[in-house]
Amino acid sequence: MPWWRHFDLSWFVPSESFKLVTFLGIRPDIIRTHKLVRLLDRGQSDNGYRHFYVHSGQHFDDELDGVFHRELGVRPPDLNLAIGRILRRRGKAGHVEQSALLFTNTAKMLEKLRPDAVLYLGDTNTVLSSMIVAKYGIPVLHIEGGGRSFDWRMPEEKNRVVIDHLSDVIYCYLGRYKEILLSEGIPDYRIVVVGNIIVDALNSFLPEADRNTVLERLGVKKRDYILCTLHREENIEDSTGFIAKIRGLQELSHSMPVVFPMMPRVQAKAKSFGLEKLFRNSRIVRTKPLGFLEFLKLEKYARLIVSDSGTVQEEALLLGIPCLVVRRSTERPETIAAGATVLAENDLCRTALRILEKHADWDRGVLNPLGGSPSERIYNDLIVRINSGFFAKSRQFEMLKSNAFVREAYGFVNGNLDNRSCCK
Repeated sequence: MPWWRHFDLSWFVPSESFKLVTFLGIRPDIIRTHKLVRLLDRGQSDNGYRHFYVHSGQHFDDELDGVFHRELGVRPPDLNLAIGRILRRRGKAGHVEQSALLFTNTAKMLEKLRPDAVLYLGDTNTVLSSMIVAKYGIPVLHIEGGGRSFDWRMPEEKNRVVIDHLSDVIYCYLGRYKEILLSEGIPDYRIVVVGNIIVDALNSFLPEADRNTVLERLGVKKRDYILCTLHREENIEDSTGFIAKIRGLQELSHSMPVVFPMMPRVQAKAKSFGLEKLFRNSRIVRTKPLGFLEFLKLEKYARLIVSDSGTVQEEALLLGIPCLVVRRSTERPETIAAGATVLAENDLCRTALRILEKHADWDRGVLNPLGGSPSERIYNDLIVRINSGFFAKSRQFEMLKSNAFVREAYGFVNGNLDNRSCCK
């Protein structure tokens, strides 16, 4: 039964100026939400709301951000909080400094735009600003909810838990994620299973990616190279672990070239750990961060992908490429269950060689079992909630009273409420 049939929302008169902010921060956010942002932009006049696209500025280098807006045809944001550029000028880039500036600039954005709801995607530091949004009494929406690696070392794991428990609506990719959210006490009516929106991105951009000439420029041939990405703290911050992984890539490159696009932070760590000699004595092809179309072309024609990225893990499954996930655990175990992914925190080379012969005989539809467009499902559900007044009452007693603890907190004792007006 749809969520809205549980509640009497007949009192609500839709506002002509409901304001929705889509708040993104990093390049995978831009890629995943490209279709949804377009749908939200186009639907404004027909559905009586206003849509604003806000960028936190967490990714700010042109190769990490600007190129994606140009290359993918995504419109520029209405507002950019520029936290990355400001922190670079200040010479500070840690989690504490980033979060503090993000909170301050988020508050300024809320005062400026005064939105009725704010939509997030993912598990980056940008989603932590949902704490400020919630403190302002503004509903929070989260796409990619319910993912859990159960590895508390990961900053992203803490971000996932925080935003899910602040959210008024959670769009999760699979039924498994919904079960996790329910087990954490989040009520059913806040959760919608929509499928993985990365499916929309690949459907949109694969034809253009196929025309890209990145393989020729890098001097590699189809199915005769390994693609690698590393960026997570647990893999690059500790010198021992990072050096071990680069040694593994060096050894692996004796079998075939390893293409390794390196984010600025990874380049800096490699330099500080003195890894230049390891790179020189290998067939590791280092590049700066690539555009999405370039990277997608490399993914599609790789023999194997080695990565610590959840997004790359999903893309590999959809493209039929075996993937070695260089982590202790993953929030996307459905790719392991499908047979597309092998998880290995250590012994990179031996594990990679073992799965090089893996055949892509898995079900590529497991990430979107409902079929169709996940972005369209999110959009359609959002429009219903806006027009029915869900967000105006989503935290009021009427919506919460099915929970016994809530009833107790509001003075519901032995089946009776006291005479307080808040509960009427």
